[in-house]
Amino acid sequence: MIKQIFGIMVGVVIVAAVPLLAAEHKTPTAPKEYMEMKNPFKADKDVIARAEDIYMKKCKKCHGEKGDGKGSGAKDLDIKPVAFTKGYLSKRPPGQLFWITENGSKNTDMEAMGPGSEMNLSKDDIWKLTTYIYEKFGK
Repeated sequence: MIKQIFGIMVGVVIVAAVPLLAAEHKTPTAPKEYMEMKNPFKADKDVIARAEDIYMKKCKKCHGEKGDGKGSGAKDLDIKPVAFTKGYLSKRPPGQLFWITENGSKNTDMEAMGPGSEMNLSKDDIWKLTTYIYEKFGK
């Protein structure tokens, strides 16, 4: 009986702690060399077309078609995806977004997308995706 009560108490504490952990999450800061990187791509027709295809296949489910963080996959996540449309981009240089896309965001469902990851996007494709996100949602 005591074991059952203890088990229930531990379960309640864990369930109660999940929202607190989510509330404590802060976007990680990229290393200085990434923060200073310049995006080598301009928002031309070919770059935007390639990046939009990547976004719709790999990002839209969580970040949403409008970049508002309200994609169909976001509802079940404890730590919600970033809303690119709420001033997020104005506070961060492109190298920050590049780094998070390449490496993921620890303790969240944002997985690494860079070379060698399961998604295996090239660095050029990550820069193109960064260009698209700033162009589409950063205004």
